[in-house]
Amino acid sequence: MDRRNFLKGMVGSGALGVAPLVAAANAGEFGGMGRPVTVIAQSEAPEAMAIAGGVAADFGVRPVAASVLQLGSYAGVTALLERAGQGRVIGVMDDASALIFQQIAAARGAGLAMDTHRRVGTASLVSFAINT
Repeated sequence: MDRRNFLKGMVGSGALGVAPLVAAANAGEFGGMGRPVTVIAQSEAPEAMAIAGGVAADFGVRPVAASVLQLGSYAGVTALLERAGQGRVIGVMDDASALIFQQIAAARGAGLAMDTHRRVGTASLVSFAINT
């Protein structure tokens, strides 16, 4: 894959896929202002890590890299949610990991605020925002 096409796709997908999440979080549309934000990205997907890095920079935090094994287990997702505390979680990961993460978060009482699906090259990514 041509490096320029890859980077152009990353910038375009990040701007169109996650920008609404950042805007909603900054405007306090889900959960009010002043709540801490945790950005979680799937570590095996470089596209997810790149998008999450940009989003995390908007909030002045570092993204949390989580492996597929962690995102696919109840204990792993629970540990990530406990780390987020009573704040907002923005996640960027593949479809399966996002589904598992959102279902476990919902079972623990978290509310889904926004959910978007994006295709970056060959990767299909989901970006979402929840209130814990």
